[in-house]
Amino acid sequence: MSIIEKIFGDFSEKKAWREMEKRAKALPEDYFHAYKAMQKYLWDTGGVVDWQESKFVFNHMIELLEEAAAGGKRVKEVTGNDVAAFCDDLVIDAKSWVDKQRQKLNDAIK
Repeated sequence: MSIIEKIFGDFSEKKAWREMEKRAKALPEDYFHAYKAMQKYLWDTGGVVDWQESKFVFNHMIELLEEAAAGGKRVKEVTGNDVAAFCDDLVIDAKSWVDKQRQKLNDAIK
């Protein structure tokens, strides 16, 4: 790993993030706002902490919203009325911030 990568991170990951966000911005306005709200919820609740898991979850959300928009479905027709529960289900197997902190505490005490 070069010094540049250590400072700024892996550029391919940053490129993947920008491409993913570009796809989201191409969604119709209501779907884009729903995506950003679900994304914020997952960040705020610590739903995902790993880049690979984040990328998988957010790409999946974009795909669902793209399909919904193409099919003329409203967002809640895809997510159900409890959008938070939908988001929680997307990351149910992902390692959360709480899991990370639990592991950190357990490792710190010998």
